[in-house]
Amino acid sequence: MKRNKNLLAFGLVMAVTFSACQKSPESSIVKNKDMDNMIEEARDTENGFQNVTDVAEKYDTYQTTINDESLKVSVNVNAKVDIPGTSQMSVMRVKQKNIDQDFLDKVKETLVQGETLYDGSVKNIQTRSSIESEIQMYREQLEDLTDGTDDAEIYRQEIQQDIDELQEEYESAPEEVVYEDYPSDGLLHSVAELHEKDVKNSFYGWEYELNPSGEVYYGVSDGKNGKHTALYVQNNENYGNCLRYDSDKHGDMRISSVAVGSCDVGRWKIGEENIQDHLLVDVENPEESLEEYPDMPTTITQEEAQGKAEELLGTLGLTDFKYSEGGLYGQVCDTSDDGTKIQYRKVYIFKYLRNIDGVFVDNEGASKFVDEWQGDDYVKREWSGENIEITVNDDGIVGFCYNSPIEIIETVVDKSSMKSFDEIKAVFEQMVPVANARGEGTDEDKVTIEISRVILRYTRISEADSFDTGLLVPVWDFMGKQTDVYGEKAYSETDACIMTINAIDGSVIDRRLGY
Repeated sequence: MKRNKNLLAFGLVMAVTFSACQKSPESSIVKNKDMDNMIEEARDTENGFQNVTDVAEKYDTYQTTINDESLKVSVNVNAKVDIPGTSQMSVMRVKQKNIDQDFLDKVKETLVQGETLYDGSVKNIQTRSSIESEIQMYREQLEDLTDGTDDAEIYRQEIQQDIDELQEEYESAPEEVVYEDYPSDGLLHSVAELHEKDVKNSFYGWEYELNPSGEVYYGVSDGKNGKHTALYVQNNENYGNCLRYDSDKHGDMRISSVAVGSCDVGRWKIGEENIQDHLLVDVENPEESLEEYPDMPTTITQEEAQGKAEELLGTLGLTDFKYSEGGLYGQVCDTSDDGTKIQYRKVYIFKYLRNIDGVFVDNEGASKFVDEWQGDDYVKREWSGENIEITVNDDGIVGFCYNSPIEIIETVVDKSSMKSFDEIKAVFEQMVPVANARGEGTDEDKVTIEISRVILRYTRISEADSFDTGLLVPVWDFMGKQTDVYGEKAYSETDACIMTINAIDGSVIDRRLGY
């Protein structure tokens, strides 16, 4: 059975993994994260700088070396100090904004352009032939089991149960899927309403498990005109709000997913990255296994493609967003029928971030999340960073993702006071070895950090006792590369956010916790 692109390019999105947090040291720098005190410091005009250019007046670059043998951390800083071209920065309260029907209609009018969309749950319908293929796959697994072990018997029972369920499903399955039997009214609906309307619908049953009080829209085309389109919207208080549009010529796209945020799995920057690191399949020679689709070319220039992307932003009224990064990427679409080839297309992908008075709002380092017991209830919630990604090839806009839109509720401090960069770098030099300390072990446990950029910009931090609102505050992000060495292998991440320090009070911000 031909595997869907969803399994390759978007399968990892649902596996939201939260890294364990390093225990914070007993330091007032980390412990005293009182939001009221921070706001008071932002309003203190006597003990800080309100003019952005005065904050780091002496610094075009920042250079230093830190070696802590006891903590096994080595840090080399040779960084450009990036100050935004604005006179002031503020503190603003924000909340996550719902995708409304008007915006959905505008996206459909601009990108779908009259093409008929059907209820996207049609993509989850199994035909008799697809069920037969799946049953055959399970039967082959049964034949491959080695008898005589307890595990083998357990697997045998589980596989046989899957076969029995599929055989029961086969009896009522259609010979073919008729899209016209699944009309779409093009409207956002309550997930609970759609689930109650058809409790046997596996797609809306899955949505209801993860988004019982939210809204959803999912529409897909039948591809009869040679273009396959998918449009998905969710408003989900636990996992975030988003809109996703995608199109291709082979019907490989299924873009519904409850997890929100940009996903680097299934794509790689042409000429710059190790392809294997971005695939969900483990192959010895990924370059030899790749097969580019010839009918979805990208021959336009990056400048032309970016022009199309920014024209779209203007049409949709998203004028507060500015270009952050982008380039030419390989994007996995599917696998060949025999499973030997990874089929992909080349596309330009551009990322845009909210920009307030010349200052970027960046929460790309990590999502704010809760994953814990609260009294008798288990709570799992995530609020990822806001961003827009636009995908372009010779056919025009073939992908548009708007993740976690925010709304500014009020300006808490209009012209924030900030600490000098001298004070901020002192915090960094004290805390970066502690935050990245290695445990007991050999020299192979050492970590090396290289800082190449230091950026003053906005990020969203949590407010006390409120998951649904946050504060946009000025922060210093120390960007670079961190390398751990184990034996002969080195694992590194380039241009990662190594440390974030609140520019107002000098506290270290853990982006994974949101404060």
